[in-house]
Amino acid sequence: MTQYLLAAEADKIQDLLFRSARLREIVGGSQLLTRFCNEVPRLLLPPQAQVVASDGGSFRLLFETQEQAQTFGASLAEIYRRATGGSLSVAEPAPVNGDFGAATEQAEENLRRAKRWREGWQEQPHLPYMAFCASCGIGLAVAHRAYHESEEPQYLCESCLNKSAERAEQQAIASESFLGRFYRTVVESSKYDWPGKQRLRSRTEIDPLEDVADYDPRRYVAYLLADGNNIGKVFGACQTPEQMHNLSTGLSDVIRKALAAPTRMIMKRNPLDDRLNFIPVLPLILGGDDLFALIPAPWALDFARQFCEVYEQEMQTLLAQIGLEKVPAPTVSAAVIICKSKHPYRLAHETGEARLKEAKRVCKRLELDSKQPRSAVNFEVVLSGRLVSESPGGSVRPTLRPYWVGQSVPEEWGLPVQRLVEQRHELRHVPNKRLAELCDLYDDLPPSLKSDDLGPWQDRLNRLLARIGRNDMHKKAVDAALTGLGGNISGWYRVSRYPEESWDGHGLPDLLKVWDFTLALDKKRQEYEEEAQ
Repeated sequence: MTQYLLAAEADKIQDLLFRSARLREIVGGSQLLTRFCNEVPRLLLPPQAQVVASDGGSFRLLFETQEQAQTFGASLAEIYRRATGGSLSVAEPAPVNGDFGAATEQAEENLRRAKRWREGWQEQPHLPYMAFCASCGIGLAVAHRAYHESEEPQYLCESCLNKSAERAEQQAIASESFLGRFYRTVVESSKYDWPGKQRLRSRTEIDPLEDVADYDPRRYVAYLLADGNNIGKVFGACQTPEQMHNLSTGLSDVIRKALAAPTRMIMKRNPLDDRLNFIPVLPLILGGDDLFALIPAPWALDFARQFCEVYEQEMQTLLAQIGLEKVPAPTVSAAVIICKSKHPYRLAHETGEARLKEAKRVCKRLELDSKQPRSAVNFEVVLSGRLVSESPGGSVRPTLRPYWVGQSVPEEWGLPVQRLVEQRHELRHVPNKRLAELCDLYDDLPPSLKSDDLGPWQDRLNRLLARIGRNDMHKKAVDAALTGLGGNISGWYRVSRYPEESWDGHGLPDLLKVWDFTLALDKKRQEYEEEAQ
């Protein structure tokens, strides 16, 4: 008997979640989307129909007839619009005649066609007198009220009110809520605080950004973005509905476990003195293989590295459990954006998206060139409100970004991110003045400098190394950093990432720019606080 596979997908999820101006409402929006995916399809499902995948705004469902699938798709899109204020693309059902893999490919093609040709758009109501939402600035206001007790009333739309209500419900961290699943992965006890949780003593709700900024004396925070590599190919390899269902449900569990592992390391090694039972990480978007999370800045790079390593391990285990061992080794691309707590989260996310695209592009090139899939980590420090900086060009570049996860990196493709973390620890006793001089020296590299013109600059480096050499311990540490992050003490690392042109780069400028945010998760912070001045 012929069945029909229906594919549907939420449109522009990030735009929907980022309409609101506060992190609290992003969490509420993610919870709203999670609850919709978990509950609504099963409530609407007709008899004999089956939910194959329902997570992260993506739906795959099996029906007995084509009419059932079409009716369900129209109802699901309308309820999604009313519940969230967003839109849902619904594809033409694909027949399943014994070959689920072929039906999956056809359903994906139908979904791409549905996204290209949208029909049935509805206009917003027009009134002679109306107010727009003060939070998102897009929706029409339906109420005039205060978000929180300490705030003045303002005009709010239905979508932002729904997000706020979802966020308020999560103060109890129900076991199946968006935050609840993550925190149950981190700790089993419920006697823990999290960023933005209402304090029982003061009965006031703290801004989650200020909570996480307490880990850094200059009030910096970090945002972690991650996206799995080749996930589409992995889903395409599923030959049965059961495989796809297990992959869909297990993927979010993998992301949660990968995020929880470095979180526990911060809690164990470097808790805040006044908040011993505090979980310092706040997931903002966690669905499918996508992640956007607020993390403490001092351990930003090592946090991303640990996240990628645990992701690879957990994903390998998941694929083995569901019988997909023949797919390429699972990898992930990650980007870390470090900025002041007052920096708008949406601008930080845009910067992260640019850096994440760079990491994914290099991962694909490495896999095509050497057949050795690797995870990659990219990063950016936003200073003085600066937005996305252009990647340096030319034949000499003071960077090796992005960096790789793992120690065995193919020659001329770059260095492991762990090398930065290790060298940060080794250089901790070198005077800050000498480090600043090294940083200024690399900043003076002309943008269009060529390898043949490095002579004058190299002379300046040699004079600086001679001054550093007055202290044997400092000279040994700096020489080791120049060698470990370049090619030798006075040389550069030759980078050849197909199909880009080859260029000479160095990792020390990267380390100096991200200096305060490269602490190791397995070391106590006190080891770094004895640095020479």
